[in-house]
Amino acid sequence: MELERRSLLRGAQETTAFGKRLGRLLTTGDWVGLTGEMGAGKTTLVAGIVEGIHPGQKSRSPTYVRVEVYGRAPAIVHADLYRLERAEEWDTLGIEDLAGAESGAIVLVEWADRAPGRLPEEGLRVSLRYAGQDAREVLLEARGERWQRLLREAALGSGS
Repeated sequence: MELERRSLLRGAQETTAFGKRLGRLLTTGDWVGLTGEMGAGKTTLVAGIVEGIHPGQKSRSPTYVRVEVYGRAPAIVHADLYRLERAEEWDTLGIEDLAGAESGAIVLVEWADRAPGRLPEEGLRVSLRYAGQDAREVLLEARGERWQRLLREAALGSGS
């Protein structure tokens, strides 16, 4: 069973702040799949998540290198699947290896819909879509008991 929540984010600052709140909730072993059109705010949200976990750590879109790793304890594995031509290319990225290395990692996957069935079933799915010139609607899909509890407790509400 999945639990869903929708929020409206007005501009990059709200998207980053939302990402910081989300980052503070993430723990080793968590996987977050992000989807949305080009420019919908996935990379901005990831920047907030990274900042929420490792204050001062800057992130960048790994579109060309496909995978970046930020920080330690926990490490953040940030994958961008935009340039994936076939879902099978997932196997060449080593994401599972990076996620399981040392004490584990937090995994953030942009364009997760380009590798169907590859992310663990449990985790958080985040979909961003345009809702006006500077606004984005964010749909959170909680998969698994932990994420469902967090959404029920409104720990990820737009005003938290």
